[in-house]
Amino acid sequence: MQQLMAHMAKQRGWQNSQVQLQHELPGVLPAQVCAQPLLVKRTGDDPSPLARQRFVLSCADAPGWKVNVSSQATVFVPVVFSRVVLERGQSITAGDAQVQAVNIAKVSRGYFNGVEQVVGLSAKRRVREGQLLSPALLTGRVLVKRGQQVVIQASQDGIQAKAVGEALGNGQLGEVIRVRNLSSEKVIEGKVIEAGVVSSTFR
Repeated sequence: MQQLMAHMAKQRGWQNSQVQLQHELPGVLPAQVCAQPLLVKRTGDDPSPLARQRFVLSCADAPGWKVNVSSQATVFVPVVFSRVVLERGQSITAGDAQVQAVNIAKVSRGYFNGVEQVVGLSAKRRVREGQLLSPALLTGRVLVKRGQQVVIQASQDGIQAKAVGEALGNGQLGEVIRVRNLSSEKVIEGKVIEAGVVSSTFR
């Protein structure tokens, strides 16, 4: 069972996991003591180590010596929770998240192992304080925030120009957002091409 859990931890990238194994033996054990190392055969059909597993223990030098055993693993893995209320579209900082150990068998919607994995992502909808941050709740990194001063790059027919603008909405890489040119006060649409920079064309 421990080998199964070690393989699963490596496969899923669990870090600092804590495994608790609970074994159940029959009420009555064979009277004869087995002098050899026990032979273990798994009989359950559920491949997940997190499910209850069933084994048969047998003794090589005692024909008929068999014991049915069940084993249940509980795995606690550090996962990321929200430390504060996150509003829709809010970009996550390191101070907005915290790590807590939970029983991974009860986490069905995915999770993040480290705070660094969620920093820069933004909430798709309002997130409660203390809520587990799953991939379904978050979206890509916000490179431009509403109200932020941005550089507007424009090009047409080989002519390039730059201007300073104000973002009127949040934007991820490749998204088109509305931007106000601070010189002309004209509102245009710009495509987010990097942090604090949008691309437009002359109109």
